[in-house]
Amino acid sequence: MKRTISLICIVVLMTVAPALASPDLSVESVNPNCDYLFGNESNEISATIQNNGTDCEGPFNVSFVTSDGFSATESVDAVASGNNTTVTITDPTIRNAGDSVTITVTADCDSAIVESDEANNVLTSDETVANNGYKGKTYTGGENMTTWKTFDLNGDLVYSAGDSYYLSMSDDRHWATYDVCWAADDLSVPATATVVEARLYAPYTWDKAGVMPDEISMSFNGAVQIRDAHYCDEKMHGSSYPYGMLIYDVTDGFNAGGNTANLTNSHSGGGNISMRGMMLVVVYEDASEPRRQISLNEEFDLLCGKSSKCTTPEEATAWAPITGLTIDPSTVASARLITYAPGASPDEGELIFNGQVWTDEWNDNGIHQIGISDRVVTAYLKSTGNVVGFQSSDDYMEASNAILILEEGDPWVDSDSDGVPDCWDLEEDTTSGYLTDSDGVGYQIGDVNRDGELTSEDALLILQAVVKNIGL
Repeated sequence: MKRTISLICIVVLMTVAPALASPDLSVESVNPNCDYLFGNESNEISATIQNNGTDCEGPFNVSFVTSDGFSATESVDAVASGNNTTVTITDPTIRNAGDSVTITVTADCDSAIVESDEANNVLTSDETVANNGYKGKTYTGGENMTTWKTFDLNGDLVYSAGDSYYLSMSDDRHWATYDVCWAADDLSVPATATVVEARLYAPYTWDKAGVMPDEISMSFNGAVQIRDAHYCDEKMHGSSYPYGMLIYDVTDGFNAGGNTANLTNSHSGGGNISMRGMMLVVVYEDASEPRRQISLNEEFDLLCGKSSKCTTPEEATAWAPITGLTIDPSTVASARLITYAPGASPDEGELIFNGQVWTDEWNDNGIHQIGISDRVVTAYLKSTGNVVGFQSSDDYMEASNAILILEEGDPWVDSDSDGVPDCWDLEEDTTSGYLTDSDGVGYQIGDVNRDGELTSEDALLILQAVVKNIGL
């Protein structure tokens, strides 16, 4: 009888006794950078490893294997009970947008740890490769902002956004028409001039319903226009909507006395698109003007250099190489660079020209949303290899146009007689009698702190300089 009871006790004890406690490693998640594998670049891939068992005093290896041939292994020292760790590798494989890739991550891939459950050590993630549209197109397999056309003539270029404004689909969901007017003094073309090119730009944003370009029509001074070009870009991952620009050649219809553009949206069920504004650019020929070479670059590039968007400012840069001009800097009296950056304002983005950088460069007028920069760049001009850059450091912006105007003449001309040649002069109309700094910016005698006013602070600085025998 005692033997029977003993056997029963042994059986009961064997039934209810817990298994020896062990670590339990599992792969909880697999996450590429910003939750996407991006094309035309290397990618970071992270995996979260959880320990649901007892302390794992390690070490153990975690493997990453992709279906297109990449593999990597990372070592983990230890993971305490109930804790997790994130393991990250860099996959250098260059892929194309649209490629399908399966990522397989295995915790303790070499079976170095005895675990209570070996069935949860592997996790796969199926990914479709996307381009990161917040980067410049140069970095996603696209095109630079190329030179569309060059001119060599006695004449000039003028531009204006007229009375255009930001038309928001949020404010007017069912908008059907968008009209913009230019008065005669918006575009001062001499009476003796001949217009050789008039180009109308209409940038847009948030095309949620696929309106552009086919459900939009344009008339200019009453004449229906045929679209000359359409450029666009978009984020290309997550919630993504096209941004872009429509372009029309309105040379034949341009009127120096005033102009009107009428854009019609035929999309039904709500406009679902917003217009940044319009820009009219006119090149004219006039024998009374100096010889000028003009280069017009066009494209459209959505940019955002925020780290949260998996970009850097260097990557969030659109480049516009200037081609087609024969340049001898010694015969250029002035080089003028005009750039348009829709969506960049106020004080957003960095303009780059041959390595020179101007920060927070673009501004609009607070009514339309086309950021404009217009500056003299003569001192940075080269005979070849001139290139313009639009860079987003921490801004949402677009890049659309780069216009370089080279005026023939003596580069050492000093128009305002302030001692600084126009090519270096940041202030070309310095008031007579003012002193100037090395950049040609004028200031009154006695305005030591250069704040534009003569105050007691200036007197104090002068007194201190006299006492300490220092130069101002």
